[in-house]
Amino acid sequence: MSKSAQLIAKKIAQELERLIIEGVRRTAVPLRQADLAAQFGVSHIPVREALAMLAEKGLVQIIANRGAMVVPLSASQCMELSRMRAALEVIALRHSIPQLSDSNLVAARLALIEGRRAPSLSVRAQCNWDFHRAFYTGGEQRFLMNQLETLWRHADRYLLFAWTHAEYEAQSDDEHELILKACSTQDVRLACQLTRRHIQAAALSGEKLLTEAAPDNESKTY
Repeated sequence: MSKSAQLIAKKIAQELERLIIEGVRRTAVPLRQADLAAQFGVSHIPVREALAMLAEKGLVQIIANRGAMVVPLSASQCMELSRMRAALEVIALRHSIPQLSDSNLVAARLALIEGRRAPSLSVRAQCNWDFHRAFYTGGEQRFLMNQLETLWRHADRYLLFAWTHAEYEAQSDDEHELILKACSTQDVRLACQLTRRHIQAAALSGEKLLTEAAPDNESKTY
């Protein structure tokens, strides 16, 4: 595949990823190559490559003779992601807080303010990650940050789901304020404790909603 076709495939994958995370692309509706090619005005080749990219990220499942389907949300994956996030973000905080600068704290405060003013949940989600990221960049932990970015991409679906169905935003903002205060005073122990609770609370909210959708969870279009 040519370089231009690869760029087209990447753009298609990015747009489909956004639609999946925001819940626009539902699990009950197949991702048909012909339909997507017509939608984006391209051939099947970049569409097929885009779907392969999404499959590598765990957002799409490609089934033989059936095509591609969005991987459904699940309570177990929601909790697995939260456990992984909590473990890695606590590590990131412990190493980063002693090196936090005023600019890191200002960035976190701006992200919190912009999140409250966000015109959509997807923009609010980006502000949410910007808030957390501001506390982890002080430690120059590039590999760890790469792993967190991957986790955040997957967690976005569950975060937006919880915000949409449980109106969790206000509680999240309150918890962010406490985390910001602890980081500002360089209270590593409290900041780690609050961050772990914050991640777990959001996950438990999503898990509860998904569990309540059982036993016919597979038929739900989440």
